[in-house]
Amino acid sequence: PLYSSAASDVYKRQAQIRLVVDAAFPSNLLLDALHDFAPQDRGTRVLLEEVVLSGALEALEQGHADLIIGAELASGGLADPLLEIEFVAVAHPQHPLHQLERALDMTDLEKEMQVVVKDSGRQAPRDFGWLGAEHRWTVSSIETAVTTISHGLGYGWLPHHRIQALLQNGQLEVLPLTTGRTYRTHLYMAFGQVHPGPAAQLLGDLIREQVSHWR
Repeated sequence: PLYSSAASDVYKRQAQIRLVVDAAFPSNLLLDALHDFAPQDRGTRVLLEEVVLSGALEALEQGHADLIIGAELASGGLADPLLEIEFVAVAHPQHPLHQLERALDMTDLEKEMQVVVKDSGRQAPRDFGWLGAEHRWTVSSIETAVTTISHGLGYGWLPHHRIQALLQNGQLEVLPLTTGRTYRTHLYMAFGQVHPGPAAQLLGDLIREQVSHWR
């Protein structure tokens, strides 16, 4: 059994789990874990909040979450490596950058509009992937960035797992950059309390199980 009778009694009294997840985390993994959690939740409510960049660390430091998945948690306390996300520079096939039909450098990028994702943190926000170019559009989510770029409005770095289908059907193409075409970032998992409740522990285990089967 997953829990002793004593642990089960504690579990029943855990009314909710505040779950904070970085938007770059694969949504299918999260949903599959929640699907497995639902038959065992015993009435525990899940309050899910999606964040970007420093939003996860901020939630951890301020005690606003029971279970957190984020990119900067390693610097904020006890956190376990979860998985690595690859970001790739892309634009619509008809974008002016692709029409150059050659390798691209920073000078080429500075002439075009970049789409960046706004940091959801409030203490020390920074825009996701911004190169410092004057021309940019800032959006509030990765999904909006994907939609904007796939419609030909700018270029940007997007999670590869989110755009695989768009790359395959030709709605997006990887930019032929001489350097910096891709980069990787690690996501970590942490609990908001030193002694997390059994429900939070169970959900954390289910998320790890899904990640273990990813790719």
